Amino acid sequence: MSTQTIPADTGFSNSYLSRDVLLMGGLSIVVSIGFWLMMRKNASLFQVAHVAFALAFVINHPHFLSSYVLLYGDFRKRIFKNGRYFWAAVIVPLILLGLLVTAMATANTGLMAHIVTSMFFFVGWHYVKQVFGCVIVTSAQRKMFYTPGERRLMLGNLFAVWGMSWLHSQVYQPGDPSTAFAFYGIPHYRLNLPVWTQQGTYIVLALSALAVIAMHVRRYMRTGVKPSAPGVAAYLSLYAWYIPAATHPAFGYFIPAFHSLQYMAFVWTLKRNQVGAEVRSFKDPKERRKEWLNRFGGFFANAAVLGALTFEFIPKALDGRGWLSPELGPTPFMAAFLLFINIHHYFIDNVIWRSDNPTVREHLFHPVTSPAAAKSYRQAG
Repeated sequence: MSTQTIPADTGFSNSYLSRDVLLMGGLSIVVSIGFWLMMRKNASLFQVAHVAFALAFVINHPHFLSSYVLLYGDFRKRIFKNGRYFWAAVIVPLILLGLLVTAMATANTGLMAHIVTSMFFFVGWHYVKQVFGCVIVTSAQRKMFYTPGERRLMLGNLFAVWGMSWLHSQVYQPGDPSTAFAFYGIPHYRLNLPVWTQQGTYIVLALSALAVIAMHVRRYMRTGVKPSAPGVAAYLSLYAWYIPAATHPAFGYFIPAFHSLQYMAFVWTLKRNQVGAEVRSFKDPKERRKEWLNRFGGFFANAAVLGALTFEFIPKALDGRGWLSPELGPTPFMAAFLLFINIHHYFIDNVIWRSDNPTVREHLFHPVTSPAAAKSYRQAG
């Protein structure tokens, strides 16, 4: 098994001090450790929330809308030709829109609560799948491939991390009799599961983590190949996001920003390579630079503008009209926009970031030539 890295123009490195390690999760690990060492549990969250909001505006909102620009822009021709794309681009948003319109028109807070709960469930699934995808992609880019059994083992351990975090908010808390929470004024409730359910995840997490470590040690002893440095950073980032957040809510404020940074690293690389290939045929260097800037910069400008409109300006303007029942809280449109985009985004990513997507295969993965490598490459998706 070769440890050859991909060509320099693709921008990926295997150094533990590289930009890729920081973007894949290294930066979030450093920040989380810093918070854990320095922040008091009774510290005010006011300033933290403002910093997190600024990061969301700059990173998190464009990350969501970049998936929309990819699906309805770059991959729009596949929507009516491929069942997966049709499901993500047409069926899912229609279902979500129908549920949200029904709940808001009838002031059905129970239905809205179920949608909120589904969003929090899907966000964990989405974070796990993205981290796992980062491990697989950054490994494939360096000609490092995992067997199906090894991938299932790592994925199981990552889901155990998420399960531990999710159950932390759902088990019965003797010192906190309240079961109600609010999402932008929409009430939803703790399930009050028995404590042993969370304790069980501790055991599963510990055993599966030891199994993942042992698997990599065996791989190294057998092949002499170390895991991808960005892949290691991405894998450990899920631990850095969820475990500290269980001790202080301030950690949770920054998880979306680091998740989005990880995501945008791949969008940036994909679009840079794609646009570079598209303008390569231009003979005039000035025209080539201009066209590259228009296409590459235009993509991210669209994502930023759409993010600001859909996460801030449009829902706030609608909420200011006072059209809906006060039972839905003071900002029902803001809640509805956030719920729709968050949930839909998970389904979009599940279809566009696959190794059977020729655009992703050409501009994100390193070309694989041998039959054995090609098989592992297809399995990575």
